[in-house]
Amino acid sequence: MRIRSRLLLLLIATAAVPTLAVGLLAWRDAERALSEAVAEQHRRTALAEAEHAATHVLSLATELGGALLHQEPLALGPSEAQELLTRVFLRRDRIAQVGLFNAEGQLTASVFVDDPEAFARQEPQFRRHDTVAAREVEDFQRRAAEQLAQVPEDRGWAVSAPYLTTVRRRPAVVVAARAPGARAGGLAAELGLEALSQRLGERRAGHERVFLLDGAGRLLLNGELEHERRQEDFSGKLPGAPGAKQTGLAEYEEDGRAWLAAFSPVPELGWVAVVARPREAALAPLHALARSTFGVLGLTLVGVLALAPVLARALARPIARLADGARELARGHLSHRLSLKRRDELGDLARAFNDMGYALEQAHRELLGFNEQLASQVEERTRELQQTQVQLSRSQRLAAMGDLAAGMAHEMNNPLAAVLGNVQLMLMELPQDDPSRRMLSIVHQQAQRIASIVRELQLLSERQQLGRLPLDLHRVLNRVLESRGGELSQAGVQVDCRFHPGEVKVLGDTQALGDVFGRLLANALNAMKDRPERSLTVATHVVSEQLVRVELRDTGRGIAREHLERIFNPFFTTKQQWTGKGLSLAVCHRVIEEHGGTITLHSDEGVGTTVTLVLPAAPAQGALL
Repeated sequence: MRIRSRLLLLLIATAAVPTLAVGLLAWRDAERALSEAVAEQHRRTALAEAEHAATHVLSLATELGGALLHQEPLALGPSEAQELLTRVFLRRDRIAQVGLFNAEGQLTASVFVDDPEAFARQEPQFRRHDTVAAREVEDFQRRAAEQLAQVPEDRGWAVSAPYLTTVRRRPAVVVAARAPGARAGGLAAELGLEALSQRLGERRAGHERVFLLDGAGRLLLNGELEHERRQEDFSGKLPGAPGAKQTGLAEYEEDGRAWLAAFSPVPELGWVAVVARPREAALAPLHALARSTFGVLGLTLVGVLALAPVLARALARPIARLADGARELARGHLSHRLSLKRRDELGDLARAFNDMGYALEQAHRELLGFNEQLASQVEERTRELQQTQVQLSRSQRLAAMGDLAAGMAHEMNNPLAAVLGNVQLMLMELPQDDPSRRMLSIVHQQAQRIASIVRELQLLSERQQLGRLPLDLHRVLNRVLESRGGELSQAGVQVDCRFHPGEVKVLGDTQALGDVFGRLLANALNAMKDRPERSLTVATHVVSEQLVRVELRDTGRGIAREHLERIFNPFFTTKQQWTGKGLSLAVCHRVIEEHGGTITLHSDEGVGTTVTLVLPAAPAQGALL
């Protein structure tokens, strides 16, 4: 037998036989591992969908119970009841209608959309709610009354069985919560399940199906509205799923196809989440493995038959590969490596070539990293320089305006004092019924307003001699909030104080900082007028041993982006009515700058405004005022 034939037989014995053995072993192990993986994946998916469905429904029950925690339905007036129901109704998009019931189960107030355009003019969020027909309102009242009568004493809420709405033919449930007390009434809402259905439709991947069954085993949700309306019965196909208490596996047939399914109960609702996939699709990776195994075996045999004639060129090919590798490095492909595994001189040359390529690639990577670091540092320094230039330009503008204001105030004070004095004397001399007294009173009021503007200009222009002593920041903020407590309560503003734990001491002047916080609070109150949500958050943070940050965040009208650069300019205002002088923020900027701190403002129009002050912290041994 020729050497070429012997080499061919040796290659077949050493390559084809091990490949076939490995393929058979891999088939057996893959079949077992794939079955376990598919079952576990289906269990987890079904459990996740069950938990999500329970959370979607029961979270509404929690919200309704929380809304009634401090509210007695029978004690609410018509406007208060309507406001409570509107808040609940707008909190979620999928609530079709909500109602307030008395202890006898009679509806006392309700909110639903029957005229989308009229409701949208009142509140844009109503556009995200379905239009409800009169028959559906009656059906909801009946179902809600039944659920309120069935609320357990130990839980405080109940959820109805899923049903299709009478006109829209969409799946929904009624969630009812009873207020504490024997005759306190309750709150109920109709929750549409379209969001759950849409999620199930989005979770379908390939041949996989994800759906929900009700307590009787009928199809509840699967992402297809037509199928949901037919309410297909799965109790015969999946006998163990309805009423299941834990996850399980099952198989069923549909349209001549075998399906592998996993199911999981939905907590507290009695529903069942099911994940199913056709058997052939579930075992498709195994079939692909078989095809690849036999394909590899065939390629191996073909490779062996093709390899024998080229063995004669075994010495020439490594040299050619070395030449190709050198050309790749010359083209700039520094990651190119030779996979020549030899133990002779050619192997040593290939390893030396790879070491050289690795060294070149490492040096190139370090050079690129250094360039990126240098560019980042340049960008950071440029940004810092720009911020410094902006601060310097603002300070220069304020200083120039301050000089101008000082001159104006000095020149206006004397004639203004003369005007005020003469007008007061004339008012004192004129009788009460004199017709000209009203005109003089108007002159006196406008002169006093000019005097107030002059005092503001003096505050902007004069450098105050601040004590810069250690003081308790929280005490200053509390004093300002207490002084404005009446205005906050009257305006319906909810204040949320998020102070840093413990005392926070800063270096500053108590009166000056109190005036700054008072001005900022007044601006926030003005911005929240006629807003549906009125909340003010005051937070303090210890940035480091040298700096303390104060944030005042409101839910007011906000400021347009094009006005933010001018917001600290004197006489610039964004108020809808000219009730102020446009000097408050300029004065605040001057005072904070004299304290050695900074003040910045971030605002989103229609969302709110956040004012951030950074002040120097007092040393640990500083005396507390």
